[in-house]
Amino acid sequence: MYSTVAQLARVNPFNAPHFQLGQDCTTLRKSNTPQVHPARRLAAAAAVDGDYSCEYGSAKFYAFCGFGGILSCGITHTAVVPLDLVKCRIQVDPQKYKSIFNGFSVTLKEDGVRGLAKGWAPTFIGYSMQGLCKFGFYEVFKIFYANLIGEVSQ
Repeated sequence: MYSTVAQLARVNPFNAPHFQLGQDCTTLRKSNTPQVHPARRLAAAAAVDGDYSCEYGSAKFYAFCGFGGILSCGITHTAVVPLDLVKCRIQVDPQKYKSIFNGFSVTLKEDGVRGLAKGWAPTFIGYSMQGLCKFGFYEVFKIFYANLIGEVSQ
């Protein structure tokens, strides 16, 4: 069974970073005459001169991937903390916090603007670590499994 999976993985059209897809488009007009449009070409993104800020698969590459995960997950989830705080308060005490807008106004009246940020630090740390592992380990395992089935990493 493993050999079948490995063979399928080797012939998949997305195994190379510089793949191209072609498609001829034919359309019919009201006069029922088919018109062929030129083939569309889609290509994976690549640097023009091959100038990269680091080598693919290097420690610096993994560090950049992990840092990108920290920024994308940590910052975005921390920005949603006020909404999550009000949502949780509505779930705990629906009599006091009747709606999202009412929840925001009650929280602002009782705790001020700083009250909306309660819990931002654990959220930032936790989701930053999740992003670090998710983005960094994705690249590690992508290269590892590609090499395992015999694809040449670039």
